[in-house]
Amino acid sequence: MLDAGTIDLDVADPIEGASGKFVLPFDDSGELTAWAEKSLTAKAGAEVGEKAAAMLAAKVPFGGFMSGAEKSKAKELGAVTAIGGWDFIKENSTQFFNKLYDYSVYLHSQFHGLPGYENALAASMAIYPQLEKSHRSSVDRAYKDASKKARKLAKEQRKLEKKLAKEKKNK
Repeated sequence: MLDAGTIDLDVADPIEGASGKFVLPFDDSGELTAWAEKSLTAKAGAEVGEKAAAMLAAKVPFGGFMSGAEKSKAKELGAVTAIGGWDFIKENSTQFFNKLYDYSVYLHSQFHGLPGYENALAASMAIYPQLEKSHRSSVDRAYKDASKKARKLAKEQRKLEKKLAKEKKNK
């Protein structure tokens, strides 16, 4: 794999149906879902949610000390509301994941570089703010693991070739 200049990522398959925790912004045919197409609205909604949370925090004693998780939740709520709510998102989704790591690696490996990928990723980050923090490291880790696996396989292949060459020479 390394000699050919390619690395194959270990990619989990999505869960079909509405049973996973994280919804993909692409449908089974690779088209953007209806909720992903509203990514600009989602971004605006996230900003509204963030501002509303800041205003609420200003009115509550010690509210200015909201945790990052609370701010993230407010941002998520604003984006989800702007899109049409979780029911709309799930009704317009066909593929799901239970782990955000698997979600990131699949999204990157299947759609990176295709039209709509950046909008889809932005829409996903709007409804899953933690994805913004973890996406790059998840993809980097997947490549690192795949590279390590490829080097190991190449080393085993060289050992086997040496062994076969030695056996052939001794005959």
